[in-house]
Order: sequence, then structure tokens, then C-alpha cells
Amino acid sequence: MGFHSFRRSYVTHLIEDGWDPRFVQEQVGHEHASTTSLYTCVSSDFRTRTRTLRRHLDAPIAAALETQTGRQA
Repeated sequence: MGFHSFRRSYVTHLIEDGWDPRFVQEQVGHEHASTTSLYTCVSSDFRTRTRTLRRHLDAPIAAALETQTGRQA
């Protein structure tokens, strides 16, 4: 286990905990977001929770946007 293992863990935990990706990028001193993404090893549990949350929120958000658009027309 080397130094980069801790960096990976740090980046992954920040992303999973909902920190802004730009903040995470600045925390680890990367100039490009693509470099930071190489350090992100998001767990399958996090991906599952994200998919579940997305599935439950997509319909209400779409309905709210549709209602909002209908009012503006």
C-alpha cells in the first residue's frame, strides 16, 4: 500500500460524500478534472444508491419542469 492508495481513498470518499468535484480536484492539486477522475474508484454500493435515487427523482423533476414550462408559455 503506497501513498497513492490514500489519495485514491481520499478522492473516492469525498466524491461519495457529495463534495463538489471542483473542490476535490483542487484538494488534490490536479489541473484537469480528467486527472482527478483517474483517482476516483466509486464503489458499486454508491453506484447502486445513485441509480436508485436517480430513478426515484427523475419523474418528479420532469413533472416539475413540465409544470414550470407550461406556466411560462
